[in-house]
Amino acid sequence: MPEKKSFRPLAFWREMDPGKKDRILRLCGLAAGIFALVTLLAVISYLFTWKADMSLLGDPDRLDLSREVHNAAGKGGARWGYLLVGRWFGLGSFAIVAALAVISFRLLAGRDVKWLRVLTMFLTGAMVSSLLLALVGHVAGLDHLFGGGLGGSCGSNVIRRLVDLTGMAPTLILVLLAVFLWFYFSSRRFSDWLSGLGKHVEPVPADVDEPAAKPSVVEPAVTLAPVYSQVKEEPAKPSKPVVAAEPAKPAVEPAKPVAPAVPSAPAGNDPQTPAATEAPGTTGEGLEIIEGEDLSTDIQQELPRIDVRDELRDYRFPPLTLLDDYANSRQEVSEEELKRNNFKIRATLKTYKIDVDNVKAVVGPTVTLYKVYPAPGVKIAAIRNLQDDIAMALHAKGVRVTTLEDSVGIEVANDHSSIVPLKAMLNDASFRESKAELPVAIGYTITQKVKVFDLTDAPHLLVAGATKQGKSVGLNVLITSLLYAKHPSELKFVFIDPKMVEFSAYSHLLKHYLAVLPSAASESDEIANSINKTPEQADAILKSLCVEMDERYKLLSMAMVNNVKLYNEKYKDRHLLPTEGHKYLPYIVVVVDEYADLTMTAGSSGDAKARARSISTSIIRLAQKGRAAGIHVVLATQRPSVDVITGLIKANFPTRIAFRVFSNTDSRTILDGPGAEKLIGKGDMIYYAGADSERVQCAFISNDEINTVNEFIGDQIGYRKSYNTPYYLPAPEPDQAEDGTAMIDMKNLDERFEEAARQVVMTQRGSTSDLQRKLGMGYAKAGRVMDQLEAAGIVGPQQGSKPREVLIADLNELEGVIEAFRNNQA
Repeated sequence: MPEKKSFRPLAFWREMDPGKKDRILRLCGLAAGIFALVTLLAVISYLFTWKADMSLLGDPDRLDLSREVHNAAGKGGARWGYLLVGRWFGLGSFAIVAALAVISFRLLAGRDVKWLRVLTMFLTGAMVSSLLLALVGHVAGLDHLFGGGLGGSCGSNVIRRLVDLTGMAPTLILVLLAVFLWFYFSSRRFSDWLSGLGKHVEPVPADVDEPAAKPSVVEPAVTLAPVYSQVKEEPAKPSKPVVAAEPAKPAVEPAKPVAPAVPSAPAGNDPQTPAATEAPGTTGEGLEIIEGEDLSTDIQQELPRIDVRDELRDYRFPPLTLLDDYANSRQEVSEEELKRNNFKIRATLKTYKIDVDNVKAVVGPTVTLYKVYPAPGVKIAAIRNLQDDIAMALHAKGVRVTTLEDSVGIEVANDHSSIVPLKAMLNDASFRESKAELPVAIGYTITQKVKVFDLTDAPHLLVAGATKQGKSVGLNVLITSLLYAKHPSELKFVFIDPKMVEFSAYSHLLKHYLAVLPSAASESDEIANSINKTPEQADAILKSLCVEMDERYKLLSMAMVNNVKLYNEKYKDRHLLPTEGHKYLPYIVVVVDEYADLTMTAGSSGDAKARARSISTSIIRLAQKGRAAGIHVVLATQRPSVDVITGLIKANFPTRIAFRVFSNTDSRTILDGPGAEKLIGKGDMIYYAGADSERVQCAFISNDEINTVNEFIGDQIGYRKSYNTPYYLPAPEPDQAEDGTAMIDMKNLDERFEEAARQVVMTQRGSTSDLQRKLGMGYAKAGRVMDQLEAAGIVGPQQGSKPREVLIADLNELEGVIEAFRNNQA
């Protein structure tokens, strides 16, 4: 018998082509959006023009269309605004605008729109708002504002009736109850929070008795390969055992059922038994087998790329409004000054019989470039040799002669220099639209362009210059540029600050941008050591970075790529699985201030000299191999001597920034040529990248701006990991003598072994950092003593960043252990 078709009034819509259906929905969304804008305009305009149009709207049943209205949405808008605000909901009419906007947005975005829920929620919200606003207006005596009160005529009438019948206090309670009920039924979070008040969730015991065993079906094991698809399947309902005498029939019989082959009955059995007459799909034990649909391996929709920012999706980049404009610190170069310098340059060259065809002035913030076009036959070397004579004639400092593509450039300092605000650099299109991986807006060039370079192409940066010439400001500009450019999931910093005061403000970045060692004993200890301030800390974290670099190279090798950018792209495209050890690798920028102070060994002890050599070795290793692994080093020093900026450093730091120095020798040490001694200071610098050099005025950022930006970032929610720290570096590899307890000679204990043992037992805390702080040990010595304590059985093995377990209960027991070691040594 043919199946009777059910009545489907919307069959034409369900069977419509999906593309055509999508276009219709988007057109409806556009119409709803336009209507929302018109309604918003009508309502807002009505709030300001209702008095002027009240003579036309006095009769609620008629609008005189022959007269002009003041409403921005015209006569229809005046009528519509009067109905919504004056007659119906008052200021609650904005809920209607919100409903239309939500419907429009979801339709245009192609999302599902639950019409009934949206309309019910916003209409009831408008009504409740109308009642609440009408009550406020009644108390404040604003019943006639906007022609019907704050809550419209409907809300005002309801409130007046309630006040007359019940009084003010009961009316207030009823209105608040209506607001409460609206939030309860419209907000799931509010209802869940309210339902959970006063409840105590009992923990579920692990050994809950299993329910009584049910008959199970043993199905063949099937191994399914992971498929990136979204296949929705109905869960199979468990079937009940079927009595053999009444075998269950299939729900849908095939058109031409094929009778299963019935095996011949054994001798002595009745051929009419139920086992011989089983229905298709049943077994001899009276068990019905329901087979599900075949699993489909057709990929219907690819999973989206991994977004590494999802883990911190609520992070907000600091706005540019946190930075200062320095509008009062900008000085204009007068036309008189330009003409005067032009005349003196021409006169000086004329004195030495050098003819000039033309001179052009390119005005910069602190230095003006005069492009001199010599006459044919004039040698450029002749003009270059007159650098000091031109400086004397101009009575100016910082005069430098350079060779340009089409002319000879003479750089002359302005009479009054200007500050270049970092805000202007970050707001420039060259930075905002940069495709660089690590863009840095360092300053403003002499040719009136914002200088932006990619730190990944550098790939390491050497910054040098004399004291108070702008080096520290330049480092802060570099760091702040990266903070404005990269998300915390994409970038980590390591700060090494021997002066202990330069990078202290960046400790606020601990929850977002800092990479630290997993050796902290507490949260306060981790915050205190987030900026590395001692040579011991610098040595440890540089060794850790070398371990991190080696581990990254192993991952690159497994992924068969040659740099971290390609690796991360493959990871985000889901070609590298976390189950195989792969993870997203953020860039790590290591900023080292006062490198000379870390490597000074004159008059130092043997341990200090060994530490200085270790620091130099680690930095050179990072500089040689760190680029492909995404680790970039920024090295700064105010002592540009050859014993600090060695040949290995210069070979691995091709990009350099030179601030003003006081000798030609220092300039050649930094730039392999003269020029830095001619700078005028206060941020005037030379950017050197290989064979090309460019004079740049470094941008300026004050300490207040740095603190404001860092506090803005630090006040946000960080990564939910141990101590909220975003990135832990691996523990540094121990020295050869610290490989483990098997390499420790317990017959040659450290001289402070007993003191350290007593300290550990008294405090019942086995922490290397405690030995460093309380006993004044260095990092290497504290680690060596802690390994000896472990070998002696006083403390347990290391457990990540947690303190070691103390195995000795009191000092009496400890004295017995120490006495045994004394006898052993004797």
